[in-house]
Amino acid sequence: MLKRFFSLISCFLLITSCTYIEKYTKKEVVQVVDTVIDFSKVDALPVFPKCKEIPSREKQGICFQIEMSSYIYALFQEYELLINQEINDTVFVKLIVDVNGFTKLSSIKMDSTTKQLVPKFDSILRISLQKLPKLEPAIKRDVPVATEFTLPIIIKN
Repeated sequence: MLKRFFSLISCFLLITSCTYIEKYTKKEVVQVVDTVIDFSKVDALPVFPKCKEIPSREKQGICFQIEMSSYIYALFQEYELLINQEINDTVFVKLIVDVNGFTKLSSIKMDSTTKQLVPKFDSILRISLQKLPKLEPAIKRDVPVATEFTLPIIIKN
C-alpha cells in the first residue's frame, strides 16, 4: 500500500511539474518593429496641385522644381529692379514647406555686393512666397511632414 501511495504521489508530481515547466518555458512571439527612421529623406516630396497627377514620384519632384522656379521667376518679372552694375550671382534660398502645405522662407545666402545692389530681393521673395499656392506637403511613412530645401536662384543682368 505504501508503494502505491508513493507511486501515486510521484505520478502527481510528474504531471504537475510538466505543466509547471511548460508554463514557464513557453516562448512568446516577439514582433519586431522597424523603429529606425531616416529623417533626412522623405517618401514623397512636396507637390504643386498640377504635379499631383503625375504617377511617378521622381517626376513629381522634377515637376515641383520646375514649377517653383518658374513661379518665382514670373513673380520677379513683375518688379522692375534698377541695377547700375553687372551682376552674375547665385542666391541660395532655403524654403520650408510645412505640414499644411504653406511655404515659408527660412534663410537667404547671398553675396554682400548683391545684397547692396538688390536690397529689395528678400522682401520681394517674401511677398512672392505669400502668393504661392498651397502645396501638398511631403510624405514620410504616409504622414505629412515639414521639409526644408534649398532653391538656387541665379541673378544676371
